[in-house]
Amino acid sequence: MAKSETKLLLQSNNKNLLPPVFLAEFSNADLKFKKRHSLQFQSYRSSEKNALSNPKKMLVASTDKLQYVGSNFESEMSKVTSSLLKVGVYNRRTRQFKLHDADFFHLKPLLKCRVDVNNSQKSWSEKTQDLALTFGSKNRKRVISSRLKYESAANDTISHDKVQSSISSETTITEENKEECQIIPPQNKNANRVDEIYNIYDVIPKGDYDCLDTEAKIFMNVTRENLQLLRNDAKYCEFILHFLEVRFQNLSLHTAKLLCYLNYMTVLIKTTYKELKRKDPFPDIPQPYKSSLMEKYLVNRSLPQRMKDKILSHAMVLALTINNYYIDGKLLASSTHVPMTRIVLVAYSLGCHVKDRKAEGTKLIELTLPLFKYEPKGKQRK
Repeated sequence: MAKSETKLLLQSNNKNLLPPVFLAEFSNADLKFKKRHSLQFQSYRSSEKNALSNPKKMLVASTDKLQYVGSNFESEMSKVTSSLLKVGVYNRRTRQFKLHDADFFHLKPLLKCRVDVNNSQKSWSEKTQDLALTFGSKNRKRVISSRLKYESAANDTISHDKVQSSISSETTITEENKEECQIIPPQNKNANRVDEIYNIYDVIPKGDYDCLDTEAKIFMNVTRENLQLLRNDAKYCEFILHFLEVRFQNLSLHTAKLLCYLNYMTVLIKTTYKELKRKDPFPDIPQPYKSSLMEKYLVNRSLPQRMKDKILSHAMVLALTINNYYIDGKLLASSTHVPMTRIVLVAYSLGCHVKDRKAEGTKLIELTLPLFKYEPKGKQRK
């Protein structure tokens, strides 16, 4: 019996008549031969001709749900192996074994997604931060939220010079934006009396003032016996309680309304960052005053430093009006939880005169004509 001979033939792909063999590797999928009829392949070849390199090719595998794409020029593995791989095909009938050049493709899923222009402009750290806020742990979210809060407070911290410039400088912004940027209430530069400098309706909206009759009754009916009950209730600041102890007998409805609204403003300025994130951050403030205060002073459910300064200046105008245009700075600081240095800066911005009372350990803030003009001192050489 004659021995069977097998012929080895080398089939090059330089001839355009015979296409090369494609070897495909999927990055995250395996072929199921029972369903191979649902997978279709398409190949693309670049029209550019270069005798020194192989032509660029792409291979696309399509299923009913997804497409996989690979090329012989993007991946380093494809560049190296495309020139080295051969595929042998054995023909049983002719007993010939042919070697074909092979092109290797690493196929990856082609995912079509919407491009977010705003997100593409963010830095890597900002994207990482957004990802942590969405999918991070509670501790990680708490750390990032705290850092954002303090960064916002640091960026929004204003000096007295900026407060003064926001009042006097002429800008081209609209009236709506101008009201938001203004820290202190509008001043009447032509005032002849102290009560004409500030209009109380610039602090309390006229509609809210007219609705305060019911809420103000609690101050109208104060006696020496139930004054201690108000102090034990812990709903009112030290300034209001001290004022009631001295003046509760001769209290007008107008003054009672101002006290009531001042109490709402002190509740607002003392609210912490954690309390602002609650569903109802101000349960002690009734409607419609709650919505009015939140719309006027909160920014995206947060209270930046510039808005705290705005609340403080408006509350200081109310306190000055209530107490015949002079107040105890130490008493106001304990009522609002604001440092004395910032209270003095805002008082200067309002045009108040500040006097030291070293014996009592406090500062007397008084609004009188002519208004105080703050001029920062230049740095002195040593």
